[in-house]
Amino acid sequence: MQRIIMVAFIFLSTCNSKQANQQDSTDNSKKNAQDISTDTSAKPKNIWVDRLNNKKYPLPDSINNKPISFYLDNPKIAAIAKSFYKGQFRPTDNDSTTELLSYVTTDDNTIRLFYRWCLDFTITISDGALAEYPGGPALKYATKFPKEFFDYMDKDTSGQRYRQWAEIIAYSGLSDYNKKDPEIEEEIISNMFSNCYSCNDKMKSRIVTLAKDITKAVKLQD
Repeated sequence: MQRIIMVAFIFLSTCNSKQANQQDSTDNSKKNAQDISTDTSAKPKNIWVDRLNNKKYPLPDSINNKPISFYLDNPKIAAIAKSFYKGQFRPTDNDSTTELLSYVTTDDNTIRLFYRWCLDFTITISDGALAEYPGGPALKYATKFPKEFFDYMDKDTSGQRYRQWAEIIAYSGLSDYNKKDPEIEEEIISNMFSNCYSCNDKMKSRIVTLAKDITKAVKLQD
């Protein structure tokens, strides 16, 4: 009888040991998977290093659901835009920067999204003299493609992109800073309305709000 009890005890101990090992193995696998996932998200594939201050910025691996190679290999896209992404060109206060940012209003909506990224990233890194350059192209883009502009703003739920664009337009995008606020707002609203075909009331309201946010930003910068 004692021998039977002993055998049963050994059997149960062995089973418990196996279950514990299996559980540990499962937990470790989950932990490793989490670690791999964390490492992957924490280390973007591509990094852009600002040659002026050595700041590092993550680069997109895709734009509008297309791999970045789609744009870098596209012969229609200007070489200077590709060089910007690759870190071979850094926008500064020169004609090359003007050229780069001018492409954002191209009618080719396939490659325009890459040029829009170029403008958006230039706004991100803008300081000093460079800040004089993105405001005009930013307003021209918003004016020519108002629906596309707001769709792009909405992709950033934090609202930071919208604030940056409104501020850069206020800083360097207006044609006449001697105009009064209502005149500036009316010009922006009128120009955007003219390109906002079949705009509903919500979109019109957003355009009016943008115009007012720009004039508010002008006041804060004075």
